[in-house]
Amino acid sequence: MSDMSLTSVASNRAMEKLKLSEKVGYGMGDAGSCIVWSMLALYLTWFYTDVFGLAPEVVATLFLVIRIFDAFTDPIMGSICDHTQSRYGKFRPYILYLAVPFGIGAVVMFTTPDLSPTGKLIYAYITYFVMSLIYTGINIPYCSILGNITLNERERMSCLSWRFFLNGFATLIVTSSILPLSDYLGSGDRGQGFQYSMMILGALATIMFLYCFASVRERVKAPKSSSSILGDIKHIIHNDQWLLMISLTFVNVFPAFIRGAVTIYYATYVMHASTTFITFFMTLGVACNMLGSVIAKPLTDRFDKVKLFRFINIVLGLLSLWLYFIDPNNLYLLLPVFIVVNVLHLVQSGPILWGMMSDVDDYGEYKLGKRLTGISFAGNLFMLKMGLAIAGSIVAWVLAYTGYIANEPQQNEATLSGIVIMFSLMPMVCYFLSAVMVSFFKLDATFLATIKAELTKRSAQENTTHTA
Repeated sequence: MSDMSLTSVASNRAMEKLKLSEKVGYGMGDAGSCIVWSMLALYLTWFYTDVFGLAPEVVATLFLVIRIFDAFTDPIMGSICDHTQSRYGKFRPYILYLAVPFGIGAVVMFTTPDLSPTGKLIYAYITYFVMSLIYTGINIPYCSILGNITLNERERMSCLSWRFFLNGFATLIVTSSILPLSDYLGSGDRGQGFQYSMMILGALATIMFLYCFASVRERVKAPKSSSSILGDIKHIIHNDQWLLMISLTFVNVFPAFIRGAVTIYYATYVMHASTTFITFFMTLGVACNMLGSVIAKPLTDRFDKVKLFRFINIVLGLLSLWLYFIDPNNLYLLLPVFIVVNVLHLVQSGPILWGMMSDVDDYGEYKLGKRLTGISFAGNLFMLKMGLAIAGSIVAWVLAYTGYIANEPQQNEATLSGIVIMFSLMPMVCYFLSAVMVSFFKLDATFLATIKAELTKRSAQENTTHTA
């Protein structure tokens, strides 16, 4: 077995119990990321149409065009990570060096300069593209690093529970503050209010990433890859579970993104809610997400996470179908269903889904003898961003097709019907599809135990060889 095929780390370090401070620090990275990500997922479509003044169809095209570049930049960044060796590790340096640009990029993207319609369009393309590059540069290393922190399955799930709890906390900060804060700081100018608000949130995101860098350690140290980016891609596509995983990632995250993007339209134009209630409604969903992250670990301690993933998706599909028939003014029925949907969604799309991604990385090393954590997670992050882009595009296209008029209190029936369908039936289809697709995922608890034992054995053998 060559150096390239082994994870050169002492087995006791790779399997050791992690300190609480490191788990919290790991979660802080996603909290920093999510402050900006939640702005993109929940508010960017609405910001472009109702604040910046872009046409819905223009916004839809913008989202998809930028994602085309991600098809190239994501695997490049993943491969760069796999080829990196530094005193900080493979992934930590990028978290350190891009923390400040990440915060600045967020502010610039939510700035609304007084330009012509063409100038606004160009500005939106440039700032969204630059922010996408920065996001790729810092988040592929962040998402990849968990596989190098520990091989211990329970510790990974504990890290992921903290990650998504703090992710939810960060999103809670955004949803509870952004509308009233932008109104207050902008003094009636919502564009200026968004810019000032993002100065605060961007600085907070930067601090969180820096805290993450200082807290985590890379214990699973794979040798520097000597192959090219194309060689890495050719290698990883032979990992059948990786191909399934990236497809499952796209389908599974899509419901959250399309429902998240359309929720503000649903509350504003279907429910005719006040700004206060809209803030409450969106914050409620996030608070339920946080609860989901808390209960995920005890559930996965008791049940096989793959079987649990399938069951939850079936339940979510049925609840989403129910949302279609609920009277939006019947809060006694709407709110409980909305709460359960948001709790369960985070359980399966948060710790469970990302835990499965790390399992796929271990499986790749077990089967193919090479650990390509960076490019592996690059594929998942690309699908994640594609889900966000297509969800935002669908919302914008449906609004444009149905005759949506920005800031008009009374929308036509076609627009209202389209909003309701995007809020309920489109997520339903994806949940049921996820339940079917995961049936082909073979990394259950029994097989994973075999994989972990083999990787630990290889590691011990490698260290014995180096010591001799």
